Amino acid sequence: MVAVTCVTLLLATLLLWAPRLPVTSGAALALLSAAALVAGWQAGRRTFLLVVLGGLPVIAVLGTSERLLADRWPDRLETPDTLVSGAICEFPRAQPGSWRFVLTTDPESRARGVPGRVLVSWYDSASRPAAPPAPGEQWLLNLRLRPPRGLSNPGTFDYERWLFSQHIGATGWVRESAANGRVTGGPSACPPAAWRAATARRVGAVLDGREAAPYVLGLAIGAYQALPEAEWHKLRRTGTIHLISISGFHIALVAAPAALVGLAIARLMLAVGWRCRPRVLAAWTALGAAAGYGALAGFSVPTARSVIAVAIVAVLVTCRRAVTVPELLACVVLGVLLVEPLAPLVPGFWLSFAGVMVLATVALGLPAGRAKPGALRLLLVTQLAMTAGLAPLLAMFFGQFPVSGLVTNLVAVPAFSFVLLPLTLAGTAAVWVAPAAGAVLLGLAADCFDAWRWFLGACASLPGAVWYLPEPSRGALLLASAGAVSALWPPPWPGRWLGLCMLAGLLAAGAPPVPAGGLRVTALDVGQGLAVLVQTAGHALLYDAGPAFRDSDAGERVVVPVLQSLGVRTLDTLLISHADVDHRGGGASVLERYPGARVLGPAGGSAAGRAGACEAGRAWRWDGVLFEILHPVAGSNHPHDNAASCVLRVSGPRARLLLPGDIEASQELELASKSDFGQVDLLLAPHHGSRTSSSAPFVGATQPSHVVVSSGYRNRWRHPASDVVARWRESGACVLNTAEAGALGFEAGAGEGFRLRRAERESAPGIWLARPQPRPRCN
Repeated sequence: MVAVTCVTLLLATLLLWAPRLPVTSGAALALLSAAALVAGWQAGRRTFLLVVLGGLPVIAVLGTSERLLADRWPDRLETPDTLVSGAICEFPRAQPGSWRFVLTTDPESRARGVPGRVLVSWYDSASRPAAPPAPGEQWLLNLRLRPPRGLSNPGTFDYERWLFSQHIGATGWVRESAANGRVTGGPSACPPAAWRAATARRVGAVLDGREAAPYVLGLAIGAYQALPEAEWHKLRRTGTIHLISISGFHIALVAAPAALVGLAIARLMLAVGWRCRPRVLAAWTALGAAAGYGALAGFSVPTARSVIAVAIVAVLVTCRRAVTVPELLACVVLGVLLVEPLAPLVPGFWLSFAGVMVLATVALGLPAGRAKPGALRLLLVTQLAMTAGLAPLLAMFFGQFPVSGLVTNLVAVPAFSFVLLPLTLAGTAAVWVAPAAGAVLLGLAADCFDAWRWFLGACASLPGAVWYLPEPSRGALLLASAGAVSALWPPPWPGRWLGLCMLAGLLAAGAPPVPAGGLRVTALDVGQGLAVLVQTAGHALLYDAGPAFRDSDAGERVVVPVLQSLGVRTLDTLLISHADVDHRGGGASVLERYPGARVLGPAGGSAAGRAGACEAGRAWRWDGVLFEILHPVAGSNHPHDNAASCVLRVSGPRARLLLPGDIEASQELELASKSDFGQVDLLLAPHHGSRTSSSAPFVGATQPSHVVVSSGYRNRWRHPASDVVARWRESGACVLNTAEAGALGFEAGAGEGFRLRRAERESAPGIWLARPQPRPRCN
């Protein structure tokens, strides 16, 4: 069973991370049927069942993926508003200036081509209701729909993968309409969601105004939508997110007391003469409690996995079957894949199963007999084992390692096990049957969470609380995974220290170094904005920092994660071309992560907060590469910020790069008229490819081999202009757009020009990723 499950999980993972589905579900089902019949004929019923059990999850992955890929809103240039009706089955998330929620559409809307699940944003407006929609309600909304699309960069959160894993086929926002409103009179489309919402209202009424209320609501019913970003930041820095994300840890803490209650009931039944099997009654009592808590928490993937595990244990106890821990885990993996075939796309799937394996390994390594380690030592050993065992997954999914978690979890795990979770669940149950007692218990839970928040903040602020890791290669991940297994192997095993050394290789991963005299340029996909990383053999410069968003900025979401994934430990210079928010919006976040960076910006503008003057004539040399500022001239007056953009030219031995910001035709003509301007190899299209830039004289003077347009997908300015793209292509340039190709990486050796090294949307794996249209190949 274990071997079959490993093969099934490997096949499911390869299918999901393939560029496209290699086979249809119908063809795979025919192959499975044939293989199962042959196996049953040749090797008997047991082999037949193993083939079927191993093959059905693969068929489920293929079928679900085909359905979701077909259930996507089409990519059209002009999208009319669409009236969509459906139910809200999850808690909306309140963000600054907007609400976000998933709308499960009704059959009538789906018949008109609307996907089954739509992620909706509702921005502030005069006609918007005062309170957000509640789970269980039906709504009719006028939506402007778009296909599921996100930014594509190395080392960042994969928004498109998340949308696909949540079965979301479109995103959209609410448009003004008299038709917008609740639909009343019918039964609730999501009865469990309505029950959760009612529980949330009762708990929220008790804790009205308490800062710890989002923690209590999250631990009780999985509703973390109101938890501020600052609290998520603390949880990430301390490695304690697993404690508030309802999973196997919480299900076990609920199921274990329920099992003891079941045993007590069984003994009472035996005492009065009734026949029963105490272990069976205890197992099914634990399953009932686990299922009830799972339903209250919304049955996320980790929750469902844990409930399935309890259900399998109940069945095995009833059937008097004994299995090993690996066999039990194998059954749970197959069960999860059948219930949610896209579970491998969620990091929690891998982290939860890996965590259980680590705990099982620790248990196997305990000494036999009565010489058991003390509670503190056992907790310390378990925490060290979890740290080593989960390190490869943390590096792959999150690009960071919370060192402070080694200390934080020593206190947090017992606090959650014996104080926070029991108080929260007891209080949540009591508000339904004894509101006064429930208010007291929930108040105590909130008081404890206040202390927890203080402790969390202190640990998160420790120096070196987090190690930021570069994006590991497949080879580094395989080596680190083998090292984790070696480090955790039960004694006697002499290779533990070697395993730790293999794990340390994660710190040295990342892109290969730039050769002396060479250049590496990465144009990031930041939407409608600009951020370009320029690296030499020993230095790094960031030209612009991307836009600001409603609730964050590109520096936090994109730029800093990309720099970390590429192994940029020191940023030497941050150059802000001009004061427009789509260029400077992420500057503060970049400087928070790289406080030692020198800042250059427009004279008198202080675009990045502490900018030195960016003026023509300023130049410096790094590692045999010359950096020159060509514009603006000191003391010159310009009618707007675009005209005052800082133009940077970077010249290597055989390669030239020009970063012109948002200059327009008059500034282009001024630069082109200079005798020393000359041709370049790689150029960022001025002003995102606007018609006001990329004039014919400028194109003729630069003659680049590659032109990169940094623009947002389906942006309202229609950048880049089609005639601008045609003009560059007629000059012989290969034109690439970050909105279509994602982040673009170029490399120039000491004796050669620029070559395209990576286009993120073409090279990144995943069937969920929108691929660009075929283009002429660029060298």
